[in-house]
Amino acid sequence: MTPMRPPFWIGLAMISAACAPSVAATPYPEAEPPAGVDAAAEPEAEAAAPKPAEPVLARYFDRDVNLQPFLAGFPYGRFQPSLETGALFYFDKGERYTLRMLEVGDGPGAMERLDLAKGKAVVDVDWSKRSLWSIHHHEASQTLWLHADASNDEKMNLWTLDLASGDLVQVTDHDYVYGLGMSADGSTIAYLPRKGTKAPFETCLVLRKVDSGKEEQVLCDTPALTFSWSEPRFSPDGMEVYFNALVEGDRTRGQMVRVDLRNRRRVARPVTPTKTSRSSPDILEGWVDDDKLLMLANDDGYANLYAYSRSADSITQLTRYTEDLTSAHLDGDEVIAVHRTPAGSTVVRLDARSGKELAQHRLQGTADVSDAHGGRAWLTHRSPDVVHQTLAVDLSTSGITPHEIIGLEPQLERDLVACKASAVSIPTFDKDPATGKPRQLHAFLLEPRTPPAEADRRLAMITAFYGGGNRYSVFDQIMCAAGVTVVSPAVRGSSGFGKAFYSLNDKDLGGDEIVDLFHVARWVEQRLSLPAARIGVYGGSHGGYATMRALTFPPATNGHNDNYYFGFGLAHAGFSDIKSFYDATNIPDWVVLESGDPNKPEDLAKMKDRSPLTHVGRLRAPILVTHGSQDWRVPVAESRQFVDAAKAKSLPVQYVEFAGQGHHIEGLALQAKAYQVRFDFLRAVAEAATQVQAGG
Repeated sequence: MTPMRPPFWIGLAMISAACAPSVAATPYPEAEPPAGVDAAAEPEAEAAAPKPAEPVLARYFDRDVNLQPFLAGFPYGRFQPSLETGALFYFDKGERYTLRMLEVGDGPGAMERLDLAKGKAVVDVDWSKRSLWSIHHHEASQTLWLHADASNDEKMNLWTLDLASGDLVQVTDHDYVYGLGMSADGSTIAYLPRKGTKAPFETCLVLRKVDSGKEEQVLCDTPALTFSWSEPRFSPDGMEVYFNALVEGDRTRGQMVRVDLRNRRRVARPVTPTKTSRSSPDILEGWVDDDKLLMLANDDGYANLYAYSRSADSITQLTRYTEDLTSAHLDGDEVIAVHRTPAGSTVVRLDARSGKELAQHRLQGTADVSDAHGGRAWLTHRSPDVVHQTLAVDLSTSGITPHEIIGLEPQLERDLVACKASAVSIPTFDKDPATGKPRQLHAFLLEPRTPPAEADRRLAMITAFYGGGNRYSVFDQIMCAAGVTVVSPAVRGSSGFGKAFYSLNDKDLGGDEIVDLFHVARWVEQRLSLPAARIGVYGGSHGGYATMRALTFPPATNGHNDNYYFGFGLAHAGFSDIKSFYDATNIPDWVVLESGDPNKPEDLAKMKDRSPLTHVGRLRAPILVTHGSQDWRVPVAESRQFVDAAKAKSLPVQYVEFAGQGHHIEGLALQAKAYQVRFDFLRAVAEAATQVQAGG
């Protein structure tokens, strides 16, 4: 079962080559809400309607933005179906995040719309104050095994939740747990605990009996082969365990390894070619003919489907798509999967033995397979104008005919789509070796449906990293509701275009990916007729770093002699010193991939030069920095030290810290506070830009 909230490394895996999508994207429809219903004509419906939720307002100039519909109008999310056990788990979000369970049958009503309000709260815990990454439903004991933390600090461990009593119990107490998997008979858990809070770590494979709690440490990793994030998979007879490992900690050399529990001397043996460059494989749950284990891997440049045969001890590539297969599930003799770029998604049914495509269905936005079992599959689908859909597919019939079983009422969805979205291509500084022509960056231009009438209130914001996604973004839509334009580009290193494009920023963190932003900003100037003072950059995590880096960028970087004077920046949970981030983060291997090995003097010197803290004196544009106090992915000290250094030089920085929050800000009240802080900051930026223009 897939994580409800995976760490962002999953978003980095199995990604992408070329720049523009292979299928040309089309603009999204600009349908306006239909004329309202005459309330006087339907008094009974008016009387029966539920009382509207109290508005939660954030103000930008004289425009009040009601955040309540965006943040809680469709109060459900993080859906995790378990079709094998007939249950759906999801969050009911608002001021508290409540974990609910809804029974989902497989009879005649399996394709009918679900009533999420009928879901039962399974535990009295506010999950806005904790991280929950995956759920495993142990039906025999009516217990959930959770991969979760206690206080939003991402100290992930194993927990059990008794569905009868609601008792939540912490089962393990390790520094970090990468993932867990359950044997076919439900008797044994395999998990990967990591020791230490600073690299180098030691990670072991541990088996735990579900009934007795007895544990066996099977083996530990070595510097030559380090264990990594994955959900271990048992062989059908329970005698072997398969999971992910990295050769010498290198994220570009991900392996699927096999541990034979029958051997007296247990070893983790790679079954994938160790000299081939690949991101960590995604190992599917289930087996074909009790012999073949399937996985997604990008050995040939794009994520495709592969099969490992136990009997032959060999791997066969089953598909050869030139778009990444981003998700797949096995059901009997078939695999249902999705391959996509930001131009759209293609759902396919594949023969599990040969990989032959049996049927396909196109969807406009970003789709993924969330589960498949017993002749049915569930898909998720989102786009800039589709907030959320869960679609069910009947695999007992031919073809692919999706049925919406979870979605928003049409009026609510229209109310939550404040942006007019169009796909655009933006030229950058270098040539695409595949075409010999200037490289084109895919982007989405998100313009307010109701733009500000006053020119002095116009602003545009560019996503600093992880942009270009063909999905609904609450943040972007709220910005559009306030009248702010958002440009979301897929700069080099982004997902969706194959392994080669994804790897363009390896060992170049803070280099050409930032220069791409400069070219996007110049395009925005021309397209929207805005001066640089009204164009800003924003992002979180890697994007928070990229924002700080863009505002402190030394022009000589990589010999381009390039820079852009952004008008402002908003950085959330970003790292300001790459070395101190490496020392404290729970993902140091990502830092090595992107920036280099700090144990090598030349890499360490480059890391220092690429750190915004080193060049904080170059900051001229105002920047708003936000961070959660409990963040371990990017420790809060990274923002604090940048802010302190900027204040010491009397530079334009504003800082807001959110107590008790982790890598994200959760909960209605805290999110409302965050948006008001952003709007106050943006208003000050717009007013200052007006004064400069008037003075000029």
